[in-house]
Amino acid sequence: MTKWISSSGKPLIDNRNWKIYNEELVRHGEFLLDYEWITKNWKIELEKMNKEKVGRKFQFPESLIKLQAVWHQLIDYREIEGITRVVVATAQLPGFNDYSTINRRVNKLEVDFQLPKQKFVSIATDGTGMLLNNSGEYLRDKHGNKSRKKWIRVTISANPLTKELLACDVSLEGNGLSEPQSAKQHIQNLIKHGKIINKFWGDGAFYVKELFNLLELHKIESAIKIHKNARSESRGSMRKAREVREYKSKGYEKWARDKDYGTRWLGTEVKFSAIKRKFGEKIRSRKIKNALKEAKRRIWAYEEIRRYAKA
Repeated sequence: MTKWISSSGKPLIDNRNWKIYNEELVRHGEFLLDYEWITKNWKIELEKMNKEKVGRKFQFPESLIKLQAVWHQLIDYREIEGITRVVVATAQLPGFNDYSTINRRVNKLEVDFQLPKQKFVSIATDGTGMLLNNSGEYLRDKHGNKSRKKWIRVTISANPLTKELLACDVSLEGNGLSEPQSAKQHIQNLIKHGKIINKFWGDGAFYVKELFNLLELHKIESAIKIHKNARSESRGSMRKAREVREYKSKGYEKWARDKDYGTRWLGTEVKFSAIKRKFGEKIRSRKIKNALKEAKRRIWAYEEIRRYAKA
């Protein structure tokens, strides 16, 4: 049992079973070389994919492409072809695809995130940045173009109590939804799928009237950091006004302890940290369209590995 102090000043106790947790981390590696779930359905999957398909038939099932999409977070497409060749040579896969086919299929892959089976969920939302390909930076610096390179913003919602991912948005910096808008969309989508949300966590970026009103409408408890200069008048949101008055009456430290504010880190910051440690934060793709898809696949890939390890 490990004990430390959260950012809110509240003691946190790590009750993880380290033997089980260590085994899960080991199984992360097993996922990368487990082909059974691909080979056992290879023919059936291709028959389904090619049914009523016009033009050239698919030769490789979607499950293989998904595994290769995970590999691509670690190595390039040519190296993926090399690995697949070796696996075929050892009779663990029926056939291999070349790197251009892998590239094309992976970039066309539409990934989705499985919602948890339980009806009641809690949700924390936050965003992070991923860097675009570094090629060309030397020339820009050398020739005096100091314009800042854009990055990809990734916004996720996750259950901090179970660490399950609930939703993910990606966009180029300056485009797409803001973090509060993404949070609203994620909440509405969860409700649409029959989930009952107990609580929402967010940092100061989520101190937005419209979000407070949505939480009030659905009777969702909240732990959103209040701005220091916040005013307690309603100004279109009675819920926001109540939250401000509570915050001012308690002060930050007591408010954070009572709201269990530090828990939000377990859903978002811990997940971002794990993903960047495993896969890095630089995106390989040069085209913006492919870079956005790659960023989303990076989040998806980590969740696939994590689910496999826990199964």
